[in-house]
Amino acid sequence: MDLSLAATYDASPEEVFAMITDVTFQEQVFQQLRAQSYAVTVGDKGDDIAVQVHWQVAEVPVVARRFVGQRLELAQSKLWHRAGADGTREADVDGGVNGAPGVAGASVKVSGRTRIIPVGRGTTQAFDLRITASVPVVRGTLEQLVADAVRARLENKFKVAARWLSGSL
Repeated sequence: MDLSLAATYDASPEEVFAMITDVTFQEQVFQQLRAQSYAVTVGDKGDDIAVQVHWQVAEVPVVARRFVGQRLELAQSKLWHRAGADGTREADVDGGVNGAPGVAGASVKVSGRTRIIPVGRGTTQAFDLRITASVPVVRGTLEQLVADAVRARLENKFKVAARWLSGSL
């Protein structure tokens, strides 16, 4: 299953990058999302910047519990590469859901790219992700469950970002 989302901000690529690599900003996103639990880590990886997030979301439908447990726990890593001359940046996105301990092993992978692109006097952040589940019987259900959780987080992130950049957060 493919998932593409984008938002444009009235800010420079440098301001957008500084925001999305700020731990406090990421924590605000999860607090606004009302995630049941979350963790955020930001660190250097040579010339690159790594942002890792882990969060737990609402109950899992009964049909999928056998494979991922009662609650959906997602992990996502973004490895941001050096900026281009115009401020454009790209990151590799990797993550997903692994089966809960003691649960029949299922995994759902999230992979793709995110980009920060200057557009006129603003900046667009775009996500192009692919979500794939390992269990054929419930593949569609698991992929949709994860896609919905990732979409909710990103849409919330875009709202929090607009407030953050306007100074109202």
